Amino acid sequence: MNIKRAFPYLVAGYSVVVGLFFIISSLIDMPFLNAEPPGSYILSVVSIIFIVVGICYIYLLYKGKLTKTGESIAEVRQEAIEKMKDPALLSKIALEDSNPENRKAAQERLEDLKII
Repeated sequence: MNIKRAFPYLVAGYSVVVGLFFIISSLIDMPFLNAEPPGSYILSVVSIIFIVVGICYIYLLYKGKLTKTGESIAEVRQEAIEKMKDPALLSKIALEDSNPENRKAAQERLEDLKII
């Protein structure tokens, strides 16, 4: 089972389950959750919101509306490094960036600018 692929479905399912739990607990007296009439109505509304949000999230996942599109942050940063002309910022990136690909790209850009 691929956890990255299943995680959004787990979150959506959890939202539905929490909503169902709260709506059942507002209808049935449970010893650990006492919802009196004014609070039970609010609990019912919140539980319905949980259920609807979870179902909508599952629907959007199923239709592919929540898939990642566009370039990643690393790709955008690499493109930005290729366009930079400030040697101070490039050297800071080359020395301190957490991504080794960005450090290498900054060092190559410094070499292109004939700073190194």
